[in-house]
Amino acid sequence: ARLFWGSIEKAADKAFLRMNMTRTRDRNGVLFFVVPARRKFVVLGDRGIHEKVGQEFWDRVVAVVSDKFREGDFTEGLVRGIEEVGEQLATHFPHEADDKNELSDKIDFGGI
Repeated sequence: ARLFWGSIEKAADKAFLRMNMTRTRDRNGVLFFVVPARRKFVVLGDRGIHEKVGQEFWDRVVAVVSDKFREGDFTEGLVRGIEEVGEQLATHFPHEADDKNELSDKIDFGGI
């Protein structure tokens, strides 16, 4: 496994771009970037979803995930964070008949 050095925020920004998450029609891509060895994570939302939910929403998601991580329940932390984001995506970007899955559903390990 590779060691992770440097700013986790910069690494998350690079991953967001590398994974083409800004190339969705509605600019609503969301990345949960987790670095277990550093016990840190970043949640990034593209412009379209950010304009709908605002910074307070992202702060709440980070708080929910952080609380569970502090308790040692990493899986539940991610599940709850993803559920919160999913609810907002469904509200602001409801499924349409012509929708295409524009991003991969695979977990990306960043070349590890």
